[in-house]
Amino acid sequence: MKPSNHTLLLAGIFSSLIAPVNLQADSDPEITDDGLLDLSLEELIALDVPDVTSVSKRKQRLMDSPAAVFVITNEDIQRSGVTSIPEALRMVPGMQVARLNSNTWSISTRGFNYIFANKLLVLIDGRTVYSPLFSGVNWDVQDTMLEDIARIEVIRGPGAALWGANAVNGVINIITKHAADTQGGLLSTGFGSEEKAFGAYRYGGELGDYGYYRAFFKTFNRDGLANKDGTDANDDWTLKRAGFKANWRTANGAEASLQSELYDGTTRPDLKIFNETTLSPDRIINQSRDQKGGHLIGSYKQYQADGSHFTLKGYYDRYENYDYRFTEKRDTADLEFQHQILPGNDHDIIWGLGYRLTQYNLNSATNNITMAPARRTDRLYSAFVQDHITLSPQWALTLSSRFEHNDFTGYEIQPNASLTWKISDEQTLWMKAASALKTPSISETSVISRGIAFLREEDAPVPGTATPDLLAISGNDQLDSEKLFALEVGYREQFNNRLLFDITAFFNQYRDLLAYVDQPGCLDRTTFDSSVMLCSYGDNGGKPAVEYSTTFANGLTANTYGLEVTTDWQATPWWKLQFNYSFLGVDAFSKDSGSAITNSYLRGNEHLLETLSANNTANIRSYMNLPHQWYLDFWVRYMDNLKDAEVSAYTALDFRVAKKFGKDLELSLTGKNLFDKQRLEFDEIFSGLGETEVQESWYLQLRWQH
Repeated sequence: MKPSNHTLLLAGIFSSLIAPVNLQADSDPEITDDGLLDLSLEELIALDVPDVTSVSKRKQRLMDSPAAVFVITNEDIQRSGVTSIPEALRMVPGMQVARLNSNTWSISTRGFNYIFANKLLVLIDGRTVYSPLFSGVNWDVQDTMLEDIARIEVIRGPGAALWGANAVNGVINIITKHAADTQGGLLSTGFGSEEKAFGAYRYGGELGDYGYYRAFFKTFNRDGLANKDGTDANDDWTLKRAGFKANWRTANGAEASLQSELYDGTTRPDLKIFNETTLSPDRIINQSRDQKGGHLIGSYKQYQADGSHFTLKGYYDRYENYDYRFTEKRDTADLEFQHQILPGNDHDIIWGLGYRLTQYNLNSATNNITMAPARRTDRLYSAFVQDHITLSPQWALTLSSRFEHNDFTGYEIQPNASLTWKISDEQTLWMKAASALKTPSISETSVISRGIAFLREEDAPVPGTATPDLLAISGNDQLDSEKLFALEVGYREQFNNRLLFDITAFFNQYRDLLAYVDQPGCLDRTTFDSSVMLCSYGDNGGKPAVEYSTTFANGLTANTYGLEVTTDWQATPWWKLQFNYSFLGVDAFSKDSGSAITNSYLRGNEHLLETLSANNTANIRSYMNLPHQWYLDFWVRYMDNLKDAEVSAYTALDFRVAKKFGKDLELSLTGKNLFDKQRLEFDEIFSGLGETEVQESWYLQLRWQH
């Protein structure tokens, strides 16, 4: 689609603004303009390359990390103009983010993108935000005050040896700021065409001589997306959230923290539900779906005289989802002990133990979903060990493994080995071999989903059928874990103290991937129709609704391979550019001829896996600090076509201009998705969500901090 006239106008304004050469800079709110002008370009780059902890559970330079790791900083979040964590993840090379409606995203990396994407492990301050219902993430409740996020560390590739099962294709670790770094008050509020109204307030103070705290409240009301014809999809989203965090030191130098959040939200997703009476899909609109919950996290870290330390962390999480189709209530309690020891100059050993208890209650509200059992308790026992071995000043070897026992597949082992060659302080080459597992979920083992209309009437294999052809999927409690063996090699270099370059190549081999396979016999409420040799509902005037009965099996293998490139260029003290590009290839195979749906009119499992994700993605981001505390930022991103979802390739532009008044007040205007009036980013059939499209939007924001 061609850029609109106002987008071309913005491009012209941008071109005229980059011409001046006598410019000031103030990219960090904690550093004055004059302070930044005194820094070298090398020092400016260092400000934007923080240490990371997600790769090896210990602090290390990003340059030396033996993994494909990318860091989204707090400045990236604020200057990109994103209003949610899923939108921020679009910055990450290789990360594929597609929005399905106002509050639902499909997010994955290195393939397998879907609304039920289940090969990413996501943590927020050490709390695993994982749903055992589908082994994925409920992104609509993973939120916090964005100004309080210190950074988001994203590992592309397996991290299961340290973080556990389901850290197959990546780990997203969201880390919020220490309470000492959020002192005083902060108010953020605004409105716009899609962000109809939003506001947040946070205040931080001291707790005695050694402690700090902050508390916040935020709320928003987001407009729904658009139907294909441009009308409002009426899937508005509102959410209220409040929380606090406290950090303090004890008299003996130990560190402790306590934090909690509560939330309550409502959405109105556009749904398509099969009606057994009329034998046709009903469209459900303006039907509220309520969600609420909260969590409490506590941690204690004690340092020893020899430099070692141990950490004890625990959390409790409550989640309630009142969907039109079913109700889910889940309680999770998690306890983890971690100990770092330094037995010699050449070894840095970290080991730990963990226990997680999950209790949930699932109740179906329609005949289309059957859950057994409705109540369930699962336990997860885990242990891990890692040894970082310094072979020489240039070479380091890291060996690690995690050992788990879960209630789905029993005992599992997930090892990892990485080798780092520090060619110089500015050059690092690393190699990694790792295994990871995705354990079966409740929906894959214990749920029957029916009424999934997968063919248009004109494509029906039974001539004259006026009702949709339906798919029924039954869980299989005999499933094994999906398995990954991954090989990666990466190289990083800093050129001329101005340019950072990072490239990663990978090859992943998957075994025992889930496939849809024929299930003998018909389910209840259906009969076998000998005239079509299939199961059918009723007659509906002599024209039955055909149902294909399927189940899951570990019936597929797949290979994925790709290349990911990132560059950070501090072009001048006032202008920073970042570019990344990713290529992904997927080849899938059936394990044997019996491990596939035999009906030829169903798309094959192999085709589904190979076409779920885009082959090519790219990002260009620019941050410009102009005279008199003006800021101009833009973000162009490209997403290749999604063949299975029948979504065309697109290029999107986000644009932000801001003005600061003194040190405390900032006013900004952000435009999003400016190349298209609206566009489809994803489409699927299994969830019943209606087809809605992302719209061009603008919003105005006022932020005051003191």
